[in-house]
Amino acid sequence: MKIKFCLLTLIVFSLFAADPVAQNTNPKDVNVSALTNSEIGRIVAEMEKRGLSEQEALALARARGMSESQIRELKQKIEEYVRMNGEKGSKTPQYTDELEPFNEGFSTKSPIDSAKIDQRIFGFSFFNNENLSFEPGVNSAVSPGYLIGNGDELTVDVWGASQQSYQLQVDRSGNINIPNIGPISVGGLSLETATKKIKSKLVLIYRDLEASTPRTFASVNIGDIKPINVNVIGEVFAPGTYTLSGASTLFNALYLAGGPNPSGSFREIKLLRDGNVISRLDVYDYLINGNSAVNVRLRDADVILVSPYIKRVVMEGELKRTGLFEAKDGETVKDIINFAGGFTEDAYTHRLQLYRKTGRDMLFKDVLLNDANIIGINNGDSIVVGKIIERFQNMATIKGAVYRPGDYEVTEGLKLSELIQRADGVREDASLYRGLITRVKDDWNLQSIAFDVKDILSGKTDVEIKKDDIISISSIHDLTEFKTVRIYGEVQKPNEYDYKEGMTVADLVYEAGGFLKSASDAYIEVARKLSVEEGSAVSERLAHVAKIKVPRNLQFDPTEASYELQPFDQVFIRKLPGYSKPSIVKITGEVAYAGEYSLTSTKERVSDLIDRAGGLTPDAYPEGAMLTRRVRISEKQKRLRAELLERDSTLVFTDMDFEVVGISLSDALEKRNSRDDVFLKDGDELSVPKNIQTVKISGEVLNPISSNYVQGKSLKSYIWDSGGFGMQAKKGKVYVVYPNGSASGTKGFLFFRNYPKVTPGSEIIVPLKPEREGISPQMWISIGSAMASIGLTIATIANMNR
Repeated sequence: MKIKFCLLTLIVFSLFAADPVAQNTNPKDVNVSALTNSEIGRIVAEMEKRGLSEQEALALARARGMSESQIRELKQKIEEYVRMNGEKGSKTPQYTDELEPFNEGFSTKSPIDSAKIDQRIFGFSFFNNENLSFEPGVNSAVSPGYLIGNGDELTVDVWGASQQSYQLQVDRSGNINIPNIGPISVGGLSLETATKKIKSKLVLIYRDLEASTPRTFASVNIGDIKPINVNVIGEVFAPGTYTLSGASTLFNALYLAGGPNPSGSFREIKLLRDGNVISRLDVYDYLINGNSAVNVRLRDADVILVSPYIKRVVMEGELKRTGLFEAKDGETVKDIINFAGGFTEDAYTHRLQLYRKTGRDMLFKDVLLNDANIIGINNGDSIVVGKIIERFQNMATIKGAVYRPGDYEVTEGLKLSELIQRADGVREDASLYRGLITRVKDDWNLQSIAFDVKDILSGKTDVEIKKDDIISISSIHDLTEFKTVRIYGEVQKPNEYDYKEGMTVADLVYEAGGFLKSASDAYIEVARKLSVEEGSAVSERLAHVAKIKVPRNLQFDPTEASYELQPFDQVFIRKLPGYSKPSIVKITGEVAYAGEYSLTSTKERVSDLIDRAGGLTPDAYPEGAMLTRRVRISEKQKRLRAELLERDSTLVFTDMDFEVVGISLSDALEKRNSRDDVFLKDGDELSVPKNIQTVKISGEVLNPISSNYVQGKSLKSYIWDSGGFGMQAKKGKVYVVYPNGSASGTKGFLFFRNYPKVTPGSEIIVPLKPEREGISPQMWISIGSAMASIGLTIATIANMNR
């Protein structure tokens, strides 16, 4: 690493240094192929710093004695480095420990807690906005007007027929010293003037600089700019001494100090130099007018003084900018409105509201816009700009059956007939018998003015239109009841449809998607409401009903027009008497052919289904067969079940969509066509279990289990098999659910209980005692009060009987 650093130092100083010692170093000794990418980056950075192009830098290397092969290799490495870093999107090479940061030693912005500051102050965000930075640009280009001062570094490059580079420090006397030329005074000169002066001195060595066709050229640039110290005092957030770049301006220093504080002025900021005020900064001039001339360049030992504000006014309402604005002596309400960006489009500009503090109380003043440029501003004033009311001074509205309904301008003497013409006239469906004008009277009450549309159009009569009038001309369709017909029953889309004149039942069936297969085309009813004349008298008749027939294929028949539908007719398409969808039942479990079966008749029974399923298997347990049937539970029944469950959580209900039909399959097979051999219905499901030899004990017992069935064993013995009753068991309500879905409960007489019989596959359920609510303290108080009242009553009666 040390060897590489020496090589890099050798190449940089041998190529670019103005030091005679460095110039005596022989570039031929440099191994260009050994240079790393970061070392090439250091060379490129030095070229950029001195403002040298690649050709100029290679010309200097050639002048220092570097061979052509070395130059070609160096050129290739430089171009490769620039290409690679260009692809990465980096214009400036990045280095680690070999380049010091440019802004090292400069002051940074003081942190400001913006949350505690009144951010309505206009200009506050200018110096405290995360998206806006006035940090001094230490690497920015120096303008030709930059004044050179002590400590600045000048870079003088000579190229062409002669090559040379000088790095020259301006001493305390303001001089630079060029070898073989001597001292040149540049302190206090602009960069542009100093460049001319230095070039005039370089001619003494490089005569080609002044030739008519020069072969030697020179440039003068600022290398390192000296830092300066500036004092920011007065009403700023962070007063103090700040170290900045010599190219810094007033805004740079104010930004670092956080800008004026809530008591500070944005319009009276002084720049003092050597005890004299050399500039006065009005930040508003920059913020509002964009005048950058107010942002003057700073010098070492400058003092920036921010004075307290003199006048501040609150601007509220319909302004483009609202907040706290600062005013100078002589400025008017008009000036402050301009600072606020002017009025919004909704502003009421005729009159402004001015609230003023007099020192003793408040004063209110109406400010007309024409007087805004003559009314001055006092400290603490508040100006409010109101919003226009949404009311038109010259508008009327026409709506309804005209071709162009909408809003229209009311001109002097405007007549209704003229307004209708502006709306392109009335439509063909307009009702010509009556129109209405709704007018707002002077007392703000509404007035209705009727007119004959025919008379207005013919010119027989006319009405003068006033502002805010609303003219309504209705369509004949708006004044008649909307006419419909409805179709019910066996069609694809039973619904309500629009009525059309000449409409027939076949037309309506066609609109409803045609008949269903189940529809009867020979039995169609049409219900028609009573006529106006019939409805005038009270009678028992409610409607007229007609029975008609329509071809199933809806083939057009001219004779069908003899019975046309009328508005509000209701058409009923009946179902064929013998039509029904296939009724499906299901059998599962221990039968030869389990599955779904279609019922062949309404008289098919359980025994018939067993026969069709191939009979029972040897393992079948017919006593446990269960028949479930699909039922429709009403909403009322569902609510009742929910209420019962809330009262007693031990209750068990079957599926809400099914119910269990208690059957004995053994009896049904032995006594066919008997009461036990029930008829089947669509959706029934018959389940035949295997032979079961267990009994399940559940509920409030100590150890719910399934126990082996023993013929003749009592229910209580099964409960003892599960450990006995639990503490909360309701012994008198024990019940047994049998495999076929039926259940049997415990019967009691006095102190005796008769428990139900237990069969194989049954379940013994021991319910839980319902929880009883304890007596609350409030209830004890109520009971005590009642007992006291009773005692007092008894004592009173006893005293009366003495």
